[in-house]
Amino acid sequence: MIVCDAAGTATRRVGAVSKTIRVALVNDYMIVLEGLRALLASSEPEIELVEMDLREAPRRTVDVTLLDTYGETETLDGRVKSLGSDPTNGAIIVFSFSDRQQMVRRALRSGARGFISKAVPREQIVDGIKAAAHGERVVLTRGSHQGHIDDALRWPGRDIGLTGRESELLSLLSTGMTNRELAAHLYVSENTVKTQLRSLYAKLGVRNRAQAASLGSMGILGESVRRRGEA
Repeated sequence: MIVCDAAGTATRRVGAVSKTIRVALVNDYMIVLEGLRALLASSEPEIELVEMDLREAPRRTVDVTLLDTYGETETLDGRVKSLGSDPTNGAIIVFSFSDRQQMVRRALRSGARGFISKAVPREQIVDGIKAAAHGERVVLTRGSHQGHIDDALRWPGRDIGLTGRESELLSLLSTGMTNRELAAHLYVSENTVKTQLRSLYAKLGVRNRAQAASLGSMGILGESVRRRGEA
């Protein structure tokens, strides 16, 4: 098992790999997938990106499926179980702005091979993908509010100053979730949601969630594709 402590120091490094690792990226936002592709580009040919999916699951056999939780409306355990039910999806790794231990435990209990915070360095992210592809359980976390997010990673609204969490909240406003439901979904406190929403409204120049959701639907969030069965 490869684990990264709160200071961001990995307890084990992965050695040279014997074959190319085939990776699929899964998220509902193209800008998020493009950022992941840029992050992994420096790891070629050890890691080969074979698919970027805006829909339910990879269509080709891969060694690792990297599930970015940004804007995810389905429950984490449901999404992980759905992807993990097909062995051609390989090892499932959850990739998230959050690294709350409750979220980590739920992902692993649901069948994920690994959990990686976006706040850990690029080299450790790549090493974690390699380790998971070789059958190891991977947990790489580092308080996301303290860690630096790699410049290659993108999210809707980053160019206008939205943090990753503010952007993610904006993407979820159209679901109609209450503050309490948003907090449970994102594994944060309700007060944290309220604080981040106030910051989001100030940056967007709006006064309430209806106005914010309207701006989000007008293009701030970029291209997304809802999965089949969603409104």
